[in-house]
Amino acid sequence: MPSESSRPASAANDRPSRPGPRRPRGAPSGPDEVRRAVLDAAGDLFARRGVTGVSLREVAAAADVQLALISRYVGTRDELIRAVFDDLTVTLAREVTERPLEQISFERDSVMGRWTIMLSYFSVEAEDLPTSAAFNPMLALAEVIVDNYGQDERAARLRGAQIVASALGWRIFERYLIEAGELDIALDVLRAELTAMHRRLGATPWPSPADPPVRPRPT
Repeated sequence: MPSESSRPASAANDRPSRPGPRRPRGAPSGPDEVRRAVLDAAGDLFARRGVTGVSLREVAAAADVQLALISRYVGTRDELIRAVFDDLTVTLAREVTERPLEQISFERDSVMGRWTIMLSYFSVEAEDLPTSAAFNPMLALAEVIVDNYGQDERAARLRGAQIVASALGWRIFERYLIEAGELDIALDVLRAELTAMHRRLGATPWPSPADPPVRPRPT
C-alpha cells in the first residue's frame, strides 16, 4: 500500500479540510450589526454589573461576536465605554423630544437608568466628562421647555439643567431618600410627583420670582 507521501498531490488535496470556527446562526454580521450588538450588550452589562466590572471578552460573548471585532468596529475598551455613553446620550435625548413632559423610566435597564450609570462612572472614575455630543438630554429638555412654556433659550437651558440634576439625584439615591425620609408613599406616586415638579420648574421664568414669605410656626 503506498505511503501517504507517495500519493499523488491531487489525492491529498481531495481530503476534507479541517473546518474553521463557524459563526452561530443569527449572529451579527457586518460593521453596522456588529457595532449595534456590541453597544447594546455592553450597555446592558455595564448597567447590571458596573462599568469597571465588565471585560471585553464578556461583552463579545453577550453580543455573540468574535472578540477581535470589537476592536475592529468599535475600538479599545475606553473607546467602547465612550461609544456606549454617546449612544445612550443620543437615544435619551430623542426619547425626551418624542415624549415631551412625560415621565421617563427610572429603572436600571431603561435608557435613563443606563445613561445615569454611565454618567456616574465618568463623573467619578474618568478624568474628562464626555460633553461633546451635539444633541444631549440637556439640550433636548431646553427645546421642550421653549416649545411648551415659551421660555427664552437661556432660561430653558438653565431649567433643563436643574431638571436633569433633580432627576439624576433621585435616580441614584431613590432608595436612600425613601428610607431616610420615611416616605410611606407608593413609588409610582413619588415618581409621578417628581415629574410634575419638573414640569412646574420648566414653566418657571428666570430670573426666578421672589421667594414666598416664610410662615411662622404655630405656637
